[in-house]
Amino acid sequence: MMHRRTFILWAILLLLGMQPGYAVFDPPRIAFVINPDGAGRPTDAVRTYYINKGLESSINKGDLLNVYREKRATQIAPAVRLFIGVMKVTRSQQGSALGHFIPNEAAVASPLIRHKTAMKSDIVVPILVIDSGVLFDPGQMSLKNNAAQEFQKVADFVNNYAPNRLIIEGHTDSDGDTDANQELSEARAEAVRQYLIEEFDFITPAMVESRGYGEVRPAVPNDSPANKTLNRRIEVIVWE
Repeated sequence: MMHRRTFILWAILLLLGMQPGYAVFDPPRIAFVINPDGAGRPTDAVRTYYINKGLESSINKGDLLNVYREKRATQIAPAVRLFIGVMKVTRSQQGSALGHFIPNEAAVASPLIRHKTAMKSDIVVPILVIDSGVLFDPGQMSLKNNAAQEFQKVADFVNNYAPNRLIIEGHTDSDGDTDANQELSEARAEAVRQYLIEEFDFITPAMVESRGYGEVRPAVPNDSPANKTLNRRIEVIVWE
């Protein structure tokens, strides 16, 4: 009887176009904000954000998440995600997580961002940050010959979330010419995209997009050699 029930379940799932054990990634959102004074009012102290991550999202303590705010030009227009900063996960348990928000100064300076801190319903998505120096020689757009080991980490990251769409972002520090930095970031992001498509069968051209932001989205201020190293990076983003 048990075998028959299992067969019937499989048949139903196949008819519905589903695969048992495979979860399509649904971006987590901020469910509510915990203010330090406990009064539910905004304060200048550090807020804690409660993230409804769902049962299928493997978000762990110490992970970094990109935070986006959805905006619509009209009520019927499709939503556009605006990057506002990152969330560092401080605690994680089944179905939920807690985190602290770190605004991106350049992003929240946009007039499109009215509230300069994270809010309820903002989207938080997992990111994998890779030091550009691991993948590329200084100033170069072609991958290093020994970069394959780092890409296995990317493949494991993607497998963990089973996304429908990935974004590969390239970022630079502020040294040199702005236009050259923009071109370099775009070329590096595209080089990573092409490698992933060519080397991993489960990553298809339709699911991966590359973007370059040059020096306009620094993770930290470009005020020291150590910080500039942090800003020279590739980000792999689980988009949807």
